[in-house]
Amino acid sequence: MKHLLIFAFHNFDVMQRYLFTLLLVPFMIFLWGCHHNANLNFDPPRPTPPPPGWGCSFDTIYFQNSVLPVILTGCAKTGCHDQGTRKSGLVLDNYAKLYSMIVPFNPQNSKLYKVLYSNTSGRMPPDKPLSDEGKSIIYWWIKQGGYNNRCDSTGCDSTNVTYTRSINPILQSWCVSCHSGSSPGGGFKLETYDEAKAVANGGRLMGALRHDAGYSPMPKPGTIILSPCEINMFAKWIRIGEPQ
Repeated sequence: MKHLLIFAFHNFDVMQRYLFTLLLVPFMIFLWGCHHNANLNFDPPRPTPPPPGWGCSFDTIYFQNSVLPVILTGCAKTGCHDQGTRKSGLVLDNYAKLYSMIVPFNPQNSKLYKVLYSNTSGRMPPDKPLSDEGKSIIYWWIKQGGYNNRCDSTGCDSTNVTYTRSINPILQSWCVSCHSGSSPGGGFKLETYDEAKAVANGGRLMGALRHDAGYSPMPKPGTIILSPCEINMFAKWIRIGEPQ
């Protein structure tokens, strides 16, 4: 009888642990699912507002100024969805393709936004998630209709042109995503002051920015052409000796 009671007690303990596991697993899946869906069920905070002196609407998310730089840096970079790699057959460096992945005014049902939170191997980017700021920019752009818009007044103050104040912000937005890393586009980098100065002194920078014949256009075709003001600012920076 003693052995029978010990056997029954042991089996009861095993059964309890088994039932506990059966209940715990679905519960954890439920919690994970809630966490995953929570990001899609409410409006995220709005992106950081533009600096004082911004010449366009403070409430509008501009595709060319804000959305495309996020995509070029996080998704259309070398080895992923750029023209050279075309991972999964996708090139995400142009408005037409990105627009085909959204439902205007409805971020929650837009593939471009949903893949940022995917719990599967289909999450984008797969190696390093976008920052909360980047996700917010994409969300509010779609929420506002997903237009191919641009503010042309940003970065065009040519009264005091320096690399840090005037040139580097444009390079970081439109050029560094290609011209960086171990295999930079065109064989040159634009990540630092010295690298930008070297390319500028060789004449390649202005030829590329103006899309002159014989030069590889920059930024990439299908994205944008810098405004005349921005191109003139680069020319002035070179003319006055490329101050840092």
